[in-house]
Amino acid sequence: MKPLFRCLLVLLCLVSTSYVEAAADVVGKVTKVQKQAQVGGGTAQVGKIVNMNDRLTTGAGARLQITFVDGTLLTLGENAVVVVDRYVFDPAKGSGKMALSSTQGAFRFATGKLNQMKDKDVTVTTPHGALAVRGTEFWSGPIDGHYGTYLMKGRVDASNRAGVVTLSPGQGIDYRRRRRR
Repeated sequence: MKPLFRCLLVLLCLVSTSYVEAAADVVGKVTKVQKQAQVGGGTAQVGKIVNMNDRLTTGAGARLQITFVDGTLLTLGENAVVVVDRYVFDPAKGSGKMALSSTQGAFRFATGKLNQMKDKDVTVTTPHGALAVRGTEFWSGPIDGHYGTYLMKGRVDASNRAGVVTLSPGQGIDYRRRRRR
């Protein structure tokens, strides 16, 4: 094999490997932005790629919607911060995993095809507890000086130091009072 051809082949392999690794970190893209929002430290714009470990933030009066590869929708309200800790969507193996951390603000979450996977694990951690998501659409965030979660459809297991509560559609939990409403 000629040296120049060998060098090109090695270079092509390196570029291909880097591209595959980069593509594997892509979890979704920005589909809506209102006012000031950021993805991974850069300004959020419709079409911007969202990667694993990206920090999603919104400013005053802002909204940010992310559509994940499987169609899951995450909408952040104003002054919100969410990090994509883990995302795996593998329809060939029937598995899907997602872990998000919300440190402030409100958000709405609606599962996409992750819900159809045989092996699925979707969790959202908040400053007040953890939510185990089961084919769900819910809202979670501050309200009237405390933190709450309201389930619109599906099932959520909400847990914190006080224990675990399974919410059904139309139910919510007020973490300040640690009881269903």
